[in-house]
Amino acid sequence: MWRRLRNIFGSLRAYTDLSPDLRTRQRVNRFLRDRPALSEDEWFEQFWQAQGVVQPIAAFVYTQMQTYSGLDFSRVRPDDHLTEDLYLPLVCWFDWQTSFAEDFLASFGLDLSDRFDPQSFTTVKELVIFLNHQLLSVNRS
Repeated sequence: MWRRLRNIFGSLRAYTDLSPDLRTRQRVNRFLRDRPALSEDEWFEQFWQAQGVVQPIAAFVYTQMQTYSGLDFSRVRPDDHLTEDLYLPLVCWFDWQTSFAEDFLASFGLDLSDRFDPQSFTTVKELVIFLNHQLLSVNRS
């Protein structure tokens, strides 16, 4: 009986360690709330179109990152730091990178699992440019 009880508490502790920090998520969303919300098309046109980013990549980041992080990506800007401003390691589930790579494969037919490391990107802009480059490199081949 004690072993079972210890297992239950151990499972709860592990779940807490692997799940998003909801207080941090709320704090970041409060910070973002002061910015104007942009539609997916406005986000693309205002920040990515002139940089040569294709619309499907911008749309993917806009929708998928909101899903993984719980952050209002309509208010996120290219210069936002993934860790220092958005706290992605804290607000996302521990394995969000795996889901991101799987969803990218499903959406674009491109497997990023061997080269996608979100810790290597400082800003949202670096992430979007990387994804765009990956997609355009495959399309040129």
